[in-house]
Amino acid sequence: METRQNLPSLDAHAHLSPTRTVEELKNCGAVLAMTLSTDEAQQVFQKKVGNIVWGVGCHPRQLNAQETIDTEIFAELASQTALIGEIGLDTGSPVPFERQVKVFRCALAFAAERPRIVSIHSYRATSLVLEELRRRPISAAVLHWWTGTSAETREAAAMGCYFSIHSAVARQSKFRTIVPLERVLVESDHGWSDPPAAIPCRIEWTEHQVAQQYRLEREALRLQCWKNLAALVRQTRTTDFLPGPLRDLLKQVENEPVSYEP
Repeated sequence: METRQNLPSLDAHAHLSPTRTVEELKNCGAVLAMTLSTDEAQQVFQKKVGNIVWGVGCHPRQLNAQETIDTEIFAELASQTALIGEIGLDTGSPVPFERQVKVFRCALAFAAERPRIVSIHSYRATSLVLEELRRRPISAAVLHWWTGTSAETREAAAMGCYFSIHSAVARQSKFRTIVPLERVLVESDHGWSDPPAAIPCRIEWTEHQVAQQYRLEREALRLQCWKNLAALVRQTRTTDFLPGPLRDLLKQVENEPVSYEP
């Protein structure tokens, strides 16, 4: 119980501006922090904050990032972190879809050969994302703010995908009825302009919503999310890429039981 009470919030998908200071970032809990481009990743990788994991991404809605991506630089950055994100597909994007697919496939190819936790965007493209994951399976796909149908959700779960659930979709019963608790994470999709210190409060609200779905206390859900992150790290063998304090937290939760009433 003591470990559970001491766990900070865990945000599986947020964006933190490169202009934020280390002091500001210390108050945002544990965060899987996505980048929109390799240029942004190069900036933030220099900020070492205890519970933040920086990802390398190329957002499907960012035209310049998609058109100018250097795949060698992407691979070099991905070799330095446990996290790839944000990547994916978006049929409402100004980026030509063929370009999006090319970039997405590049990222998946890297993760297939050198496993990483991969946070995937799929706006208006859920079936297309699943098609690409069938084409190039990876060990740790995390579907960000998932809006797929029940059938697509069932297929994604069968493929071993994880789901980072945003408050906008948290009350959808398809998560409780289809997605195993062991595949659930929560996210804020926190934006650049919002203060990092707002993240823990936003995560608490999403935890409350998701915990209701799974008939859990909020603290128990938080513990389960930490255990799920620990499982992702084990699957990808990326422990050595994590900040020391985060490694310590993941080690603490390994054997903590979660009280769950189905």
